[in-house]
Amino acid sequence: MSEFSTDQLVEIEEGKRSSVDTSIYAKPEYLAIQMRQIRLGLESGCDVSYYADPQFDWFQMYEIRIGLEQKVDVSKYAKAELPYEKMRQIRKGLLKGFDVSDCIKYSAGIMKQIRKSKEENLDISKYIRLGYDAEQLYEIRLALLHKVDLDPYLKTDFRGAAIAEIRTGLEEGIDVGVYADLSFNWQQMRQIRLGLEERLNVPLYLNSYFDWKQMREIRLGLKDGLDVTSYTTLMYPNREMRRKRLKLLEYGGESEVSYATDHFKVTINGGAVDAYIEVKEGSHDISREALMEVLDNNGITRGIIEETVEKIISGQFDEGPMHIAQGAIPKKGRDGYYEYFFNTDFNKKPKILEDGSTDYSNVDWFTVVKEGDTLAVYHDAEDGIDGYNVKGDPIPAKKGLEQGLLKGSGFVLSEDKHVYTAQMDGMVTLRGGILEVTKHLEVNEATMATGNIDFDGSIHIKGNVENGVTIHATEDIVIDGNVGGAEIISEGKIVLNKGMNAGRRGKVKADKGVISKFFENVLVISEADIEVNTSLNSTLRAKGRIISSNAIIGGRAFSSHGYKVHNIGNEAGVKTQLTIGIDESLIDRVAELKYRLTENRKQLNILENSLNEMKMKYPPEVRNTMPMFIKVEDAIYTLNKRSQEVEREKEQINREILYSRESVMNISGRAYEGCTCILHKGRWEASGERGIVLKADGNLVNVVG
Repeated sequence: MSEFSTDQLVEIEEGKRSSVDTSIYAKPEYLAIQMRQIRLGLESGCDVSYYADPQFDWFQMYEIRIGLEQKVDVSKYAKAELPYEKMRQIRKGLLKGFDVSDCIKYSAGIMKQIRKSKEENLDISKYIRLGYDAEQLYEIRLALLHKVDLDPYLKTDFRGAAIAEIRTGLEEGIDVGVYADLSFNWQQMRQIRLGLEERLNVPLYLNSYFDWKQMREIRLGLKDGLDVTSYTTLMYPNREMRRKRLKLLEYGGESEVSYATDHFKVTINGGAVDAYIEVKEGSHDISREALMEVLDNNGITRGIIEETVEKIISGQFDEGPMHIAQGAIPKKGRDGYYEYFFNTDFNKKPKILEDGSTDYSNVDWFTVVKEGDTLAVYHDAEDGIDGYNVKGDPIPAKKGLEQGLLKGSGFVLSEDKHVYTAQMDGMVTLRGGILEVTKHLEVNEATMATGNIDFDGSIHIKGNVENGVTIHATEDIVIDGNVGGAEIISEGKIVLNKGMNAGRRGKVKADKGVISKFFENVLVISEADIEVNTSLNSTLRAKGRIISSNAIIGGRAFSSHGYKVHNIGNEAGVKTQLTIGIDESLIDRVAELKYRLTENRKQLNILENSLNEMKMKYPPEVRNTMPMFIKVEDAIYTLNKRSQEVEREKEQINREILYSRESVMNISGRAYEGCTCILHKGRWEASGERGIVLKADGNLVNVVG
């Protein structure tokens, strides 16, 4: 019988196939998973003597192996007594040029925060001396990174989650002093913070004796504009509060109720807002006093319709039910709203001209503000007008709904949380409730004399851009004049109002889309859409769609999400190629994720086999105290979790790939001879067709229209 398990023999055979010295690890004292780490190190040319020792578990071996492959000084942490979590922090620090090996007296979690703070050029040493744990230090580090002053509110008795609520509140500009108190746990703090952000009457539940679920029910009621005073008492558990809140949300109350006397049948509808009366057959000479007595006996005292009363006492009443009383339905108050003092239209649309082309020149792409300018003013929600029912009971009106505080940066919020003013000169945008003022640079022109431009913010060039100039911005770039053979790079959007003729020497690259009047001999790369009137002999590459309102003539175009174009090619038959394909980086990423899943499965198989061996060899009371058994269990859990995360990412990318495969080429004008359209594996040659849609079908291209 072999002294090696099946998994061990597999690792030895793998090593022989790779022509490595298997004698280094072909020893029974190594688990298969340890053998694997030594084999991988040998295959990558590492000096495995640093960790080829059974004292190291496979997690430690992994950290040393990766460090050797990354060419860091593993002698700083290749010590059997050092847990792998601490090894990892030292390795990652060394990779970024920081040595945290002198911090091994702290937990791995604290070491991680020390490492991250060094990378971010932050100093958290004061908080470490004060005894804050890793979870707390994480929140403190984020506060320092976001330039938020936590110190006035910090207490070592706060859990990290509580500090997170204080930090988030400070970032949102609310008065965290309201809840930064040890009498509240972090869940209660969250409900108070959310209420403050939503501009609610938080004092109604600012009581530590309410648990967080009770606070939530009160907050949700306030958010819906309800009069919550009927259940804001400690006597109601959160479930009863919820029942009452949902009841208040309903309009109508009790179901329809009917009462009958010798002469009348009285019906009161749900909520008692309306009452109806039916005079029974044979009833005559009804007096006002008798009628009013019936109504009074049935509790109908308000909103009585005099016209119906007159009909009944005059004997001219209708057969069947008559409307005898009507209450007043409450009117909900006006919702809170923001008044903005700048153009909030993020999706700015250029003018479509009569010939179908697009005019970009008159679009106000930027809204520029000065420091101190008012950006927005919040107007509070208003109380509604109460109603009443026919019994005289009031029906409380719902208050209008409040809007939450605007999030973002670059502005100052007034003390009453209503007025937003610009903190600096710059460009203002509002996108999805995020208000931002970012740095903005305006220049008249960009020439070799003025030099290259590299700016942290948005750039507006009012004139021309000459050949040879490089322009880079972290936000949008808008150029009003003509652009020559320049290099324009933006982490936002690029807009060229007059277009670009690069003479095959220029490039445009943007993360959030490119818009231009025309391109001629330009390389255009966009992580989103490309929109252009006319493209001549250019190379267009878009991870979104390519949209052309006039023509794409000559050159090549590649899109992941399809085309909406007018004409392609021209009467001269200039060669033009349009391609719909899957972004190669997505294909590479899927391949990488598949490899990781395969490797995870191999490791899981080895670990599960090792676990089963230990279960067969040792009784539960022994193995459950064995460090190796516990490590194997933890490793299986971790690998399963990682595999699930990888699988989710792979599924998301596969959905993106499927979307690309379903994309079409919509040609509203003419596809001239000389144009080639490639849709994945299918190829189609144009011959003058008009108004068509091309769609891939395996190796074929279907033509519709």
